Amino acid sequence: MSSHILLLEDDAELSRLIKGFLMSKGYEITACRSANRAQQLVAQQHFDLLLCDVMLPGESGFDFVAAIRDGFPGPIIFMTAQTQLQHQLHGFSLGAQDYLLKPVDPRLLHAKIQVFLPKEEDTKAAPPAHFKQFNLTLDHQAGVATLAGQALQLTTAELRLLSALLEQYGKVVSREWLFQHQLGRDYDGMDRTMDGRASRLRKKLQTIDPQWTIGTVWGQGYRLIYEAAMQA
Repeated sequence: MSSHILLLEDDAELSRLIKGFLMSKGYEITACRSANRAQQLVAQQHFDLLLCDVMLPGESGFDFVAAIRDGFPGPIIFMTAQTQLQHQLHGFSLGAQDYLLKPVDPRLLHAKIQVFLPKEEDTKAAPPAHFKQFNLTLDHQAGVATLAGQALQLTTAELRLLSALLEQYGKVVSREWLFQHQLGRDYDGMDRTMDGRASRLRKKLQTIDPQWTIGTVWGQGYRLIYEAAMQA
């Protein structure tokens, strides 16, 4: 899967431009406008890198990083119009890897990101031949999924969705990523195509083993869950 970047930026137009540019480079981008929302996202999803504005309504980007730094091991890049040396030093003291001054040239930002994250073309290895979680197995080479020893009768689209969820088992796979990589278009916030696909896949799993489900995480995406393991 693509590297997943959280963009914390309250300027809607700048956020749109940065998100669009980085998505064109192959990254998955989740954008938000407040430190509080960013903390929720970091607690719920996996991110490979954080891009943080400093001056925000409510808590600052510095406050956000201070709150999550112990639990987030990945690189952090601050973006701000504040040019004072003490602000930059404070950002580095919080554990940031870099500090960019606005206005940020997207090409420079991309170059900085590539320092900390592998280039997309260098990470596209073939997926493992098999994925297995408990009694659910997916054979990529054969294009077959089995559950409790029974073959699942899946469409190609359902098989691709199951592959993405199984590869990230227990984690939220965002609608944005699924729309970009499986439907070839951006998620507009209204399209229910992926909801229908997830619902049909959920029914097929539960017909064989009701302990399996696909949880819908409101405003984010989907997560594959084996309830028997959660109860153990």
